[in-house]
Amino acid sequence: DAPPSINLEMVASALAAAPSVCIRTPSGARQIRRACGRNARVARRAIPAVISAAVAPQKVLIVNTNGGGHANIGFWLAKTLAAQGHSVTLNTIGSNDDKKMQKPPFTYFNELTSAGVQTVWADPGELATKAAGAQFDVVVDNNGKDLDSVGPVAAFAKQCGAKQFLFVSSAGMYKPTPTPPHLEGDAVKESAGHAQVEAKLATMPFSFASFRPQYFTGYGNNKDCEEYFFDRLVRGRPVLVPGSGDQLSVVAHAEDVATMMAAAVGNPAANGVIFNAVTNKAVTLNGMVQLCAAAAGVEPKIVNYDPKKLPEGVEVKKAFPFRPIHFYSYPANALKLLDWQPKHDLAADLKERFEFYKASGRANKDMSFELDDKILASLR
Repeated sequence: DAPPSINLEMVASALAAAPSVCIRTPSGARQIRRACGRNARVARRAIPAVISAAVAPQKVLIVNTNGGGHANIGFWLAKTLAAQGHSVTLNTIGSNDDKKMQKPPFTYFNELTSAGVQTVWADPGELATKAAGAQFDVVVDNNGKDLDSVGPVAAFAKQCGAKQFLFVSSAGMYKPTPTPPHLEGDAVKESAGHAQVEAKLATMPFSFASFRPQYFTGYGNNKDCEEYFFDRLVRGRPVLVPGSGDQLSVVAHAEDVATMMAAAVGNPAANGVIFNAVTNKAVTLNGMVQLCAAAAGVEPKIVNYDPKKLPEGVEVKKAFPFRPIHFYSYPANALKLLDWQPKHDLAADLKERFEFYKASGRANKDMSFELDDKILASLR
């Protein structure tokens, strides 16, 4: 069933008058407990309900995307902030009867509402009217990729009196480098929509910080990452990896991204700062296969190939979920300025994700591996 609809105008009135209150740490989801049993402890791990003595409870609005992997960042951020005692409204783009709401993390929204998070739906351009009169201290945009989509949210932030604006950007705009990892301040593609948004937000009358995530996994994720590898491993198929397989990448847990962002809320140290929203340890592309194989309890068959010599009609970006180059960012600013440390371990996270994968029934579904077969045929 679709999550229950909540009237945004009523929420706006309530938030304008209600004081911030301390919320207890939310419990985990029954669904993941059924799927993973005791292994679900990672998903259910208690979030420290502590706010820095220097940061008063804040009223936070999270404008959350309704698709792709980024939606899970907003879910975990809302959960984390509520557990820390902030007053949180999670606004999902679109409507609550959208078919997208039948997938994680949206199907887990009961965890948020039971923790006191208000869940509402509105498009960016509707905020000024649907939430008229609401007051927020912090606005988070975890939806927009360009000025057209972020502009209305930034305008609403000014309207509602927000003192801080956090933007979920993308590490994808870094220019390739022969000396990884990417650090904040490295060259970016200035034509990228995220880069233009960051430049504009830096000129606006509120404190601003930007977070550039890369690949991530974890409870609530609904965009294929590790599933690509599991699909092949459980069926005894070779896993095709472009290049040598030694290319460095980084896969973070969405909760670690969320705790980084939460550490910036109301924190002057974050003012005007760009943060690579990633974990602090890289993984090679072949290493990702090996970790997924270990999680699945099988021996991997890895086939490396030259991505520049693909058969006609095959593109590497459609044949493999990661970039076939070094694409590795490092969270230098968060480690230095936010007193933040990731707590998740990729190998353990993948074991949990494999249990969820099995419970979903995906391991037994009929699948076509047409692109894989074309590449394999070209290598013979």
